[in-house]
Amino acid sequence: MRWLLDEMLPPQAAQELVRRGHDAVTVGDVELAGRPDDEVFDYAVADRRLLVTENVADYATMLAQRLSQNRPCVPVLFVLKSSFPRRGSLARNLAVRLDEWARENPNPYIGAHWP
Repeated sequence: MRWLLDEMLPPQAAQELVRRGHDAVTVGDVELAGRPDDEVFDYAVADRRLLVTENVADYATMLAQRLSQNRPCVPVLFVLKSSFPRRGSLARNLAVRLDEWARENPNPYIGAHWP
């Protein structure tokens, strides 16, 4: 899968996803750190990447608006860092969960997902 990890997620998760055979980048890798959410979403659409974020409030609203307007969208995966085990590496745990999710969902629909 082609992933774009939002800036609140550990960049090492993208590196771990790459080690697992995915094409993963962070917003920092593509010089979007600190940029408005709509620019991040536009990049994900243009580069055909699944967007992974913890920012449910902003991206859920943006996704719903874009879908209602028939604008191009990508699958958006919402994760909460607090839902991962305290033991071990957050980056590794996130990458493992995303890798498992990708195997279970090889052709994800455009919309919101909670892996």
